[in-house]
Parts: sequence; structure tokens; C-alpha cells
Amino acid sequence: MQHIEEDLLDQYAMGTLPAESIQQLEEHLLACKLCQARLVETDEFLPVFKAAATQPDARPWPKRKRVVLFPASLWAGAATLAGLTIFVIAWPHQAKDPTPATVMMQSLRGAESEARMASAKPVLLVFDLPVEEAAANYEIDVVDTVGTEVLKTRAVLRNGQLTGTFGKLAAGSYWVRLYRTQPARELVAEYGLRSE
Repeated sequence: MQHIEEDLLDQYAMGTLPAESIQQLEEHLLACKLCQARLVETDEFLPVFKAAATQPDARPWPKRKRVVLFPASLWAGAATLAGLTIFVIAWPHQAKDPTPATVMMQSLRGAESEARMASAKPVLLVFDLPVEEAAANYEIDVVDTVGTEVLKTRAVLRNGQLTGTFGKLAAGSYWVRLYRTQPARELVAEYGLRSE
């Protein structure tokens, strides 16, 4: 199985992946635990990278006269140490097998009907909707409270129930919409979801 290239995974995590590539990438993510783990690492890295890139006190160093404080051999040793540190950090790690948390999506009404999940963990959504057709005929969309699409994937049939697996969601409230795609796209059910 060929894994997702790093730059495609980064684009997906940042929301800049072209729409025509998303479905194939998400189908791979559903089946590949290694790529799921890599996506979790990418999601954890992005906020740190953005914060470092937007530091208000980050400015260019003023030009000064060069003063040699250490002999060249010390600089060479420091450069070697820095290179080894980067090598150890960048070395491919054996990815942890993140087991997604299972969240039962139930058709209930009222303030307490919203399903809850941990924002720092992948999730397996299990829908209470009975299905008689192939799961390939269903699609799951996760949208924020104003209707902006956050995640989208095909449903998978497991133990007679429709399911969908997602990486982490940022903390907040969402709507999970289940669509039947055959013969035409039709909204079948909508569920509340809270990521904490």
C-alpha cells in the first residue's frame, strides 16, 4: 500500500488540498492507520508552526561587525551536533496506532442530544440509522455551526451500521450530516456533535 505523500498530508491538514484530491486521500485515511497517525502529528505541529511564524517580536538581526569568539573547530562541532539533532528529530518514527474513540450518533432531540468527543483524538462515528443499501451510497459531512464544511468522507458499513472515521476536530460544536448519494444526493439525517 502506497502511503500519502507528506506535502499532500500537509495540504489536507491546512485545508488547501484541491477538492478533486480530497476523496481519494480520505478513503486512504480510513484504511491506513499509519497515515492516520501522521495526520494527527501534522495537526499537532501546524498550530506550533503558525505561532512561531507570527511572533510579533520576531525581526531581522541588526547588522553588526563580526567578532570571532570561538575557534572554527568549536563552530564545526556545534554544526555537527545541530545536524545530528535534526537527524534524530526527522528520523521516521514508528507511528503509534491511534485507536479512534467510538461515538454513537443517535437521533435524539433537545439540549442533551449532542454527542461529545475529545478534540485530541481521532473518532469513529457510529450512526443509529438502519441501512438496507451498500455503505458506498452514503457520505458524511461535518460542518461548523455556520454551515462551513470541515470534514467529508464516505460512510463504511461495519457490523450492519454506517460508520465514519475522522481525525481530530478542533474544540467546538458541529453538525454531522449523513447523505444518501444514490440515485441523487439527499440529506438523510443530521446529528449534533461537540468536540471538547
